[in-house]
Amino acid sequence: MNVSYSWLQKHVDLEGLTPEMVADKLTFAGAEVEGISYLAKGTNLVIGEILSCENHPDSDHLHVLQVDEGKNYGVCQIVCGAPNARKGLKVIVARPGAKLPEVEIKPSVIRGVESNGMCCSLLELGVDGKFLSDYQKAGIEELPLDAPVGEENVLGYLGLDDVVLELSLLPNRPDLYALNNVAREVGCLFERKVALDELHDHPLKKSSFTVGSSSSGCTMFSARVVRGVKTKPSPRWLQNVLTSSGIRSINNIVDIGNFVMLVTGQPLNMYDLDKLPEPSLIVRDDLKEDFVAMDENTYSLIPGDLVVTSAGKPMCLAGIMTADSCKVDDNTKNIVIEAAYFMGAPIRHTSSRIGLSSDSSQRFCKGTNPHQAEYVQRFTTEMLVRYAEAEEIEETVLFDEMDHSQKKLETSLSYINGRLGTSFSLEEVVSTLRRDYFEVEVAGDKLLVTVPSFRIDIDGQADLSEEVIRILGYENVPSVLPSLELALNGLTPKQKAERDIRYALLHQGYDEVVTYSLLGEEESKAFDYFPRGDIYRLQNPMTVEREYVRPTLASSLLGVASYNMNRQNKRGAFFELSDIDTKGHPSRHLGILLYGEKPARMGENKRNYDFYDLKGIFASLMESLGINENRYRILPWGKGGEEMHPYQSAELYIGKTFIGYLGTLHPTALKRYDLKAAAYMELDLEEILNVKVSPIKASVPPRFPSLTRDLALLVPLKVNFETLKRELLRVDPLIIKAEPFDLYKGEGVPEGYVSLAVSLTLQSKEKTLSEAEVAAVLKKALDNVAVTLGARMRQ
Repeated sequence: MNVSYSWLQKHVDLEGLTPEMVADKLTFAGAEVEGISYLAKGTNLVIGEILSCENHPDSDHLHVLQVDEGKNYGVCQIVCGAPNARKGLKVIVARPGAKLPEVEIKPSVIRGVESNGMCCSLLELGVDGKFLSDYQKAGIEELPLDAPVGEENVLGYLGLDDVVLELSLLPNRPDLYALNNVAREVGCLFERKVALDELHDHPLKKSSFTVGSSSSGCTMFSARVVRGVKTKPSPRWLQNVLTSSGIRSINNIVDIGNFVMLVTGQPLNMYDLDKLPEPSLIVRDDLKEDFVAMDENTYSLIPGDLVVTSAGKPMCLAGIMTADSCKVDDNTKNIVIEAAYFMGAPIRHTSSRIGLSSDSSQRFCKGTNPHQAEYVQRFTTEMLVRYAEAEEIEETVLFDEMDHSQKKLETSLSYINGRLGTSFSLEEVVSTLRRDYFEVEVAGDKLLVTVPSFRIDIDGQADLSEEVIRILGYENVPSVLPSLELALNGLTPKQKAERDIRYALLHQGYDEVVTYSLLGEEESKAFDYFPRGDIYRLQNPMTVEREYVRPTLASSLLGVASYNMNRQNKRGAFFELSDIDTKGHPSRHLGILLYGEKPARMGENKRNYDFYDLKGIFASLMESLGINENRYRILPWGKGGEEMHPYQSAELYIGKTFIGYLGTLHPTALKRYDLKAAAYMELDLEEILNVKVSPIKASVPPRFPSLTRDLALLVPLKVNFETLKRELLRVDPLIIKAEPFDLYKGEGVPEGYVSLAVSLTLQSKEKTLSEAEVAAVLKKALDNVAVTLGARMRQ
């Protein structure tokens, strides 16, 4: 938002203040001024008149000019290469010693001819080229015939001596997109008088024009017919205010619409009355047809787009752009002024969908004041009468379903001081709020505050406390160091466990990523393996790709892998820790994705990341959390779907609680994300960290040696090793470890069985085991798995 300091000076008493002082005060009050710029710059300038223009004797494009620079400087000779230089032209002359934005003027000799100065274009004075025509940029600036020769305040004469305050406004201050409210803000901060434009009453005729809305996206729509307008260039002051605000001047009608929007914050639209199919404008949101806008491009309307119609035909894509069929042009005589309130969400959706944004649409998206329609209509009428010679004005017609009663809030001095940590007096708080245009009624410690209609950002008493501190100054908040207690034991046990998990993964060479928590509809339904309630859908998503709050991390991490793969980063290992919010089961998840080829260590063969890499990570995490391997189960995949490979994936449980899954990706999923190989694990950390674990205790290392015995077992195919291992270990405490080392299925193995070689480690804390004791334990183990699992020794 650019603010013309010249305009501001006309409406606020800024005597004794500089633009820098105003900028500092606004910034520290929450309306950051990120830059101060000038429309044009130049010293030692004067208005001159070309008395003669002769061709340069040694050039085919240069001219030798005799320029009258007034009584103080007389006639000077200047060599000029501008194609439009000619006798009788009034011009801007930069005299010797003049400093322009990119050059300093010095007396010179150009191809043997003396030159004392330079005739300037506005471009050479620093005016942005987007505000100039091609003709202006190609030559020197042609001043009006009545321009006073010898005038040295050239920038002031042209209205280009303005300073521009470049405001970087946050979403919490949409009211400051109106110059009137910026003026009020500056007046409040400096306690200066503010004088806004005065409006006059004009005779109004009864109107037969009608307006309405069938859409909940438009709850207020006003229109006024003005006849007999004359299209012509805008006065220079108006052009300069628009230029300061970054808007190019078109003609008086268009410029008035833009100016009113800048001053009031209310986007306007003007229709050529004679081009409307009927004297009526109705807002609808159910059209599905093509729309030709005034930029001559065709856009497809869909249900949900707010459209202003006449006789059922689209006349304007609401808040964005007028139809080409009813736009105002140089032949327009009668116009309809529209000032409406459109909800920001549908405007944002449509603008994003068709890729078309404007100053109007941005204001509707940020929020506009819905309570000023009549003021805006009167202000526009005043401008049209003054600068477009409007002849006949009709009364405003209005469709209005809004509550325009003033907002009243209750607060108290104790609440304000308590929230701010201050000790302001009642008088200080009340005078500050009244200075900020609030009406305040005092009843003891209680305050009843009436909010001005233009402060659409004020919703509760917290906002009132923020108004007090930003105006009185944040330096009034005392600086207090945190107490020592806050600095100790700052992490909860869960937070510490998460930190340890993060560090463990980082130390193993995995990269941590932070991904966007919103997904499209299709992605939000993928990897649906965790128990959860319905997922959240945003009411006003920015795009359809960011419409749902993710119920899982998988799609986000796979998107990162796909992005990297497409940029020649052909392998990666990364993780994410993030909240997962659903309506029935909010939680905290850990996702780990490994894709591509695993880096080979010395002596290892190259291979892709697979199931066993993740299984090892899972086992080490459980061990670091103090969860013994006999407390969790790794079971064969049984959840179906086309995301995880059915024979290379597993479900993870603690007791009967599903805590996650791991495995390689299904070929269908790999193809979808343009990956050649990938393994993925996702854990519900909330469930895992809720498991009660005993503190880790130191144990004395065994004094007696361990023994290893190998068993070759015939195991039914339906039995997985985890089940077999659990049964072997539970037989006797002397069996401390069971590890597989060979798997065979083929000749000599009965159908429905697999030959599994298992290495058992036995050890006693009290003595060295004898062969007889070992044999007895092995027999118990074999008898147990035979009864429980149907496994037996292979002969």
